[in-house]
Amino acid sequence: MTSSHTDAAPTEQPPRTSRIGGLLPFIGVILFAVATIVQFATGAGDDWGPTLVANAVTYLIGWAGVGAGISHIFFGRRISRTIGFRQSPYELEVGFADLAMGVVALLATGYAPEFSLAVILINAIFRVGCGIGHIRSMIQDHNFAINNTAILFIDFVVPAFLVTAYYLWA
Repeated sequence: MTSSHTDAAPTEQPPRTSRIGGLLPFIGVILFAVATIVQFATGAGDDWGPTLVANAVTYLIGWAGVGAGISHIFFGRRISRTIGFRQSPYELEVGFADLAMGVVALLATGYAPEFSLAVILINAIFRVGCGIGHIRSMIQDHNFAINNTAILFIDFVVPAFLVTAYYLWA
């Protein structure tokens, strides 16, 4: 009988990753930072809070989700290696979950703010769950691959920021 973490066990050889592969999960954070700098450099105006939240949903969930979805769906083997996991059929499912959240987040800003809250909460629950899985892999499998460790920022800090930002500024 195998344990439940067998599919997530680290690969036998350390994963070779490029710097781009290590930055890929942070594309939403990078795009959000650029949009925020531009927003405040050009005069944020009185509606800076709702605009900041809309940018956060657009980039931190929207474009990040579309990018992660495409990565997991089409480049699953490579992505699994950067995480330190063996490729699994779940890679495709995670890809479609990321893609779905990303597409819906890109649509969210065209609707009432409550729609963005729903997207934020769905994404936060998914990300925190992924983060718990990554920590579990670090503890049980000693998996410290770049995208199993650095991703913890995305899994915990980004959802906390999104929920806080929504309640303070939306």
